[in-house]
Amino acid sequence: MDVHDAAYRVAHDYQPPQGAVALAKKMGRNPGTFLNQLNPAQETAKLGLGDAVAMSIAADDYRILHAFADSCGFVAFKKPDLSRISDASLLEMILKRDRAEGEFAEVLARALENGSVSAGEFVLIEKEAYESAAATLELVERIKGLRRGG
Repeated sequence: MDVHDAAYRVAHDYQPPQGAVALAKKMGRNPGTFLNQLNPAQETAKLGLGDAVAMSIAADDYRILHAFADSCGFVAFKKPDLSRISDASLLEMILKRDRAEGEFAEVLARALENGSVSAGEFVLIEKEAYESAAATLELVERIKGLRRGG
């Protein structure tokens, strides 16, 4: 999905009654202008980057972010809130990361046993890969809080 499709979907999939119109109002935007900016056939009005960020936050839907990252060859992860995690939990986080990496390796090995990967196996591999990466990034954020001298 490209960023324009993602923006259209975020707005039109917004759940309160009136979908995209309700989202425009929540953002303090004129609904007509907002809908024109999302319309792929409308060449004179385009959604700005700041508006894309605002609508993602207002809708609590980050498909635009993920489409942008994917278009650039990146993957986006939500940063964990580690403000109340004690130093004693660091070992637990390391073990969580190692467990996630082991689960990823197990799913991958099982899928490759027959020499090919089915669609269902790929979904599971991708899920475990994201969980493993997220656990590693969570650990890195925690370690960042322990560094001295900037």
